[in-house]
Amino acid sequence: MRLLVFEFISGGGLANEALPDHLAREGLMMRTALLDDLSAVENLELIVLNDVRISEPEVQGIVLAIEPGINLNSYLTTIHDSYEAVWLIAPESSGILVEWQQFFMQQNKLICLSAEKALLLCQHKLNTIQHLEKFDVSCVSSQKYDSFLPMKSGEWVLKPMDSVGCEQTYLLQTQQDWLDKLPALTEQEDYLLQPYIKGQALSLSALFSQGECVLICCNQQHTSLIDNQFQLDACTVNVNREKRADYQALCSKIAQAIPELWGYIGIDLIETAQGELLVLEINPRLTTSYVGIKAATGLNVAAHVLALLNEKMPVLQHTKSTSVPVTIH
Repeated sequence: MRLLVFEFISGGGLANEALPDHLAREGLMMRTALLDDLSAVENLELIVLNDVRISEPEVQGIVLAIEPGINLNSYLTTIHDSYEAVWLIAPESSGILVEWQQFFMQQNKLICLSAEKALLLCQHKLNTIQHLEKFDVSCVSSQKYDSFLPMKSGEWVLKPMDSVGCEQTYLLQTQQDWLDKLPALTEQEDYLLQPYIKGQALSLSALFSQGECVLICCNQQHTSLIDNQFQLDACTVNVNREKRADYQALCSKIAQAIPELWGYIGIDLIETAQGELLVLEINPRLTTSYVGIKAATGLNVAAHVLALLNEKMPVLQHTKSTSVPVTIH
């Protein structure tokens, strides 16, 4: 099978714009880890899109250089006969992930990604939470921010409804914080408001297919605050292994609630001091935690995702059991 690997940031999605350093770094890390896994899969020919401003990947396959000024849609249309399937990694913000999925679907390609219905749901954080709560999945209490409401007392987290990672995610603790941050909000964008909950910031990595799922591992998120804005500095992959049964149970409830989820999925959550698991959002694509999974568990997750194309949920056999740090900043 000829597989096109398109990581949006490093693969030319921003060929006509400046490359944000932090997004380029994370995108490149994910792409490198994915190519390492895919290179070990037999009967697979790799084609990789690469923005010329980023170092060319060392991979057994074809690397296509994406130059500034290129119309990527037109270019991919001209070469569509050269690949049969696509591994797409792109942000949900501004509908980018859905837009590119639709593009490749129109070319009748196999796409290693969830169904459009799941992507549309997950790109809207409030809709995701309200949907999950109907299926008895505990989530962080959430509401749409309304500029006509008075500023709230206490500690609150404010972020765009379709943000990725910590993008424009603010901690508001005082009235001055509100006064400082509210002018920066964009009128055309919806924002989500959630109470700030102290606890462990975690993510779950799992494989999903047809309403079933299997947990890969739990990961701890390490964040810092810079001018009241959260920044993801690192993650530790494969932690809290004694709680796997609880994490698996949560993933299974989510799989039943959103049966259109498919492939590798990341779930962000807070684990409170009382052990309650509260979902924040669902990322229907590779996440930064993927970078450390092979070193932590011995699993080739990409190979298992490709096996899901045959509609059979794999049995994961970890050959390692250690925690691995992944540094971002």
